[in-house]
Amino acid sequence: MSDQANNPPSFADQFSALRNQYTRNLGEALEDLSQRVSAHDSDIPSAVLEDAYARLHKLAGSGGTFGFHELTIQARALELTVKTWLKAERSPEPAEWQAWRAKLLSLHEAVEPAGVEGLSLPQKAPPAIKPRDHFKIVVVDDDEAIGAELRQGLSQFGYEVTSHTGFETAGPDILADPPDILVVDVMLSGHTPPEGTDAIAPLFEQLGRTLPVIFMTSRTDLQARLAAVQAGGDVFVTKPADAPTMAGHIEALLRQEEELPYKILIVDDDEPLAEHYRLALSSAGMTASKLTEPLTLLEEMHRLHPDLVLMDLHMPECSGADLAQALRYDEAWQTVPIVFLSAEEDVDLQVKAMVGGGDDFMTKPISMARLIAVVRARARRARQLTELMSQDSLTGLLKHASIKERLIQEASSAQRRGSPLAVAMVDIDLFKTVNDDWGHPMGDQVIKTLGNLLRQCLRRQDSVGRYGGEEFAAILPDCTAAAAFQKLDDIRRRFSEIRFVHQGESFGVTISVGIASSEEFPDAQGLLSAADLALYKAKRSGRNQVCVGALENAGR
Repeated sequence: MSDQANNPPSFADQFSALRNQYTRNLGEALEDLSQRVSAHDSDIPSAVLEDAYARLHKLAGSGGTFGFHELTIQARALELTVKTWLKAERSPEPAEWQAWRAKLLSLHEAVEPAGVEGLSLPQKAPPAIKPRDHFKIVVVDDDEAIGAELRQGLSQFGYEVTSHTGFETAGPDILADPPDILVVDVMLSGHTPPEGTDAIAPLFEQLGRTLPVIFMTSRTDLQARLAAVQAGGDVFVTKPADAPTMAGHIEALLRQEEELPYKILIVDDDEPLAEHYRLALSSAGMTASKLTEPLTLLEEMHRLHPDLVLMDLHMPECSGADLAQALRYDEAWQTVPIVFLSAEEDVDLQVKAMVGGGDDFMTKPISMARLIAVVRARARRARQLTELMSQDSLTGLLKHASIKERLIQEASSAQRRGSPLAVAMVDIDLFKTVNDDWGHPMGDQVIKTLGNLLRQCLRRQDSVGRYGGEEFAAILPDCTAAAAFQKLDDIRRRFSEIRFVHQGESFGVTISVGIASSEEFPDAQGLLSAADLALYKAKRSGRNQVCVGALENAGR
């Protein structure tokens, strides 16, 4: 394998190469434009004006992006003059044309780059993929009993937990083997520093990066919360912080860390500029693709399923506004954000484009920092809204309809690939008693805890949904009935060991599980029915157990 394959060029190197290519092509583009306009002295055809307008518009948008800021200023002024002639549907007077052409010919003098913002961006390494049962949590609390309780309780959720009473011992542990999440008490009596919030900044400076932090404290005042915010805390928890509640916060943070990169589709006929945007977004950890042939947009949308479309407004084959509106005709793409990025400064045209189907409008040239910030914010919001529509509000798992739709997809895929698929139905035993004895808020806590445990202990490729009430459904691709039994029985055991605390009293809850495999039930409905029958058998046989559905029992 070549050295280039082993050591791909950095984003800074790629930006530099792209800028050099643009600079080489720029001289040719200006010379070609000069020759075209110099061929006419009077009675300038509209076709010549339209061609000059399009070329100047492109130069105005791209020049500043590659560091030629003066070129952008002069090209935009020339572009606006041509736009005035075209709008009035008249040919310029000879004196006007000569003066305008002289300014055009002087554009060569503006080819002096002033430096490009963002060329030194560091390459962002992709996050390391870790097994779901190997997340490390470090707890720092001066109360040894709290540390021990969280260590024992969180280990039932599959986390590797170590606890310390202060940063004197926690610091070396964190630096030697950085955890995935820190759980830190705000006040550490008798330790240096006495406040957990004061220890975070110097620790992260030594580590060279930040970590997700959950601050916990018995204080409820605003000053404690502000200290947590200023120290970079992600979550603020008031004591007593039991293990199920803490596991919920940890799982939410881990989901954020594991979030797949945003997929961005760039639609711009200017290839170097589209590549510049692609590199800028890729350097920020996004998965960006470019499309320079707008009429193939639908095919690309179905292939990529982007989180956001970044689109030019003026393109030769069609306008971005028309393209966006045509895309909105398809129900599948009605909620995908479309952000226009154009050198167009006419506010009326910007508003018209937004009304037609756009969500935001940015003008070229644009700084890389602003481009990345706007795209990331829009993509994050769109993904959050999509998740809200498909997720159960209490557990964050898939809703009933979404998990059934996922089952149909996975069953079809398993049939095509000839691979096994297991489905599990999970139900909380005697849940009405939990609500009656401990109250509905505690019942909700039990449901949330089971949801977190299922999500934590199952694999990334598995899907989990709240099927209804206290019942859950899990879909396990490439998994035999025997493997599913082993995994679900381990989850059953872990859940039975969790202690829930309410007003000083603790209690435990168990679950029953029914499993069905595509090895005996190949279609989605058959799998669901068989898993449900197996769950009924587990309940009828005494609860707190896992049963596997068999073909001979399917008709009973």
